[in-house]
Amino acid sequence: YLGGLSALAADPSPSVRRLVCQGIVAMLNSRTEYLQPHMVSIAEFMLRATADADSTVALEACEFWLTFASLDEDVMGNDMMEMVVSLFPRLLPQLLKGMVYPPDKIEELMEANALDENGGADRNQDMAPVFHKSRTKGHHDDDDDSSDNDDDEMDDDDNEWTLRKCSAASLDALSGLYGAQSILPPLLPALQEGLGHTDQWVREASILALGAIADGCKEELGPHMAQLHPFLLSQLTAPESLPQLRCISAWTLGRFASWAVDQMHAEGGDTSLVGRVAEALVGRLLDRHKKVQVAVCSALGVFVESAADLMAPYLDPIYRTLMQALQMYRTRSIMVLFDTLGTMADYIGPAIGEGNLPGIYVPPLLKHWNEIAMENPFDRSLLPLMECLGSSTVVIGMNYQPWALETFEMAMSTIEACTLVFAHEEDALDADDEMADPMICAVDLIDGLVEGLGPNIAALVSGSSRFSQTFPNVLQNLAEHIIPGVRMSVFALIGDLARQAPALIEAGLPNLLSEAVKSIDPTHPAACNNAVWAIGEVCVRCGENSGPLTPHAPELVQRLIAMLMGNMLDDDGDPVTVPGLAENAATTMGRLASV
Repeated sequence: YLGGLSALAADPSPSVRRLVCQGIVAMLNSRTEYLQPHMVSIAEFMLRATADADSTVALEACEFWLTFASLDEDVMGNDMMEMVVSLFPRLLPQLLKGMVYPPDKIEELMEANALDENGGADRNQDMAPVFHKSRTKGHHDDDDDSSDNDDDEMDDDDNEWTLRKCSAASLDALSGLYGAQSILPPLLPALQEGLGHTDQWVREASILALGAIADGCKEELGPHMAQLHPFLLSQLTAPESLPQLRCISAWTLGRFASWAVDQMHAEGGDTSLVGRVAEALVGRLLDRHKKVQVAVCSALGVFVESAADLMAPYLDPIYRTLMQALQMYRTRSIMVLFDTLGTMADYIGPAIGEGNLPGIYVPPLLKHWNEIAMENPFDRSLLPLMECLGSSTVVIGMNYQPWALETFEMAMSTIEACTLVFAHEEDALDADDEMADPMICAVDLIDGLVEGLGPNIAALVSGSSRFSQTFPNVLQNLAEHIIPGVRMSVFALIGDLARQAPALIEAGLPNLLSEAVKSIDPTHPAACNNAVWAIGEVCVRCGENSGPLTPHAPELVQRLIAMLMGNMLDDDGDPVTVPGLAENAATTMGRLASV
């Protein structure tokens, strides 16, 4: 097979050469040992092919380096590692060249830039799908949490896998594998030349390369950052910078966010750096180009994750500018804005609720929600809006009271509208989580109000002329819902109500407990986890009054023991292991025993 590939390696047809590269990559990925005796000649061929004039051949060849860097180190062995690193003086500059947009793409991007300048309509690729991020309670594995931040996306103008993206991903992976000692000496000369190039497209590619090696070479790049960081800020803020140059500068600043924050604590470090980065990013939030809006807003979110409460002195201008952006953003830009607001609540903490800050951003968010909901209560741009409000209510706490009733009633209206839609579904079994996402977000937002307002949530619900009487029935219907994600969220809410305002669930507690016990089913891990946690919280509130729990105790104990013993089985009869579930089960069993 390898002999046949070798015979075709110099074929004049690009399609044949592309398939040769594809075959070699497949062999490297699945049966590396067959390539090892011939690795020197194969790697030389793939290096030449990475520079092939035909971009499809070059892309398939570039996959070789990305695949190699993804292999287990015991599979590749020291000989292969050393052989590949010997190619770095030629390979790394070639990867850098591969990151420069080709002429036809540059022409396309320039046309898109002109369209953006004139306020062009959103394109299909701007309107990415939106998915709700689920919340689990009690013990759970934080490593399983997913993040949709854009900091690790070398984001181009579409989702096509290109030579540019593959080259950047390969450099990223190789720097992570080999580290700075092997990467920087052969790369820095070409990188420095590119960063100083008069052609903005070459500079853009070089900044992408700098961001690609950030994780693998961050510490060793430290001595160079005193020059590189101001350069990145200048490329972001310069009026003459291309939109693509502004985008990649913002992304790369996000990749080096931890370095900037470290300077605040380092002896002799620049204590003004966080403020200057914040100022530069905020100054670009109102850019007319949608891609710049997305990149800068994403980078601000990434920077907040690293800087956390160091951002507190700059919150007033940040929130004011974000609310200006709310008036001009569309589609993806506005959803990234909501994500960034949620990140600010999660990482900066109570500082976002101090003084008059909530008055800057909460009323415009509620106004936007109301305007969109009047047209379409199921608009998926409302999902990240409700999520960011949910995160904010938790940390703002009692200072959120001026808007709490309006927020509660809008969330309940969303649940009401979704319930009507499900009621008219001909076949409830055809319903999916996506249909229920607005309902789930609304429940999570009410849960955020419970966490933020504490016992005061009881007075809030009682003060709602529209929903005070129906609230217990709504909880019951949600606990019985066919969609596991809905049950997951409502059991989180029920558990928090048991902690903060048990009177709100007291009347319906027998039915709520019955549904919670039924949901202790590992087929739906998140709903199962939250149901177990909620029952534990109810146990705490019951104290020595075992009455509400007595009818459910035998079945509950049986299910908890199955979890503790690892005897829970899925529909196929296989054992089910859910991270954190056994810990929650143990806690609930102990609480049940104390009632």
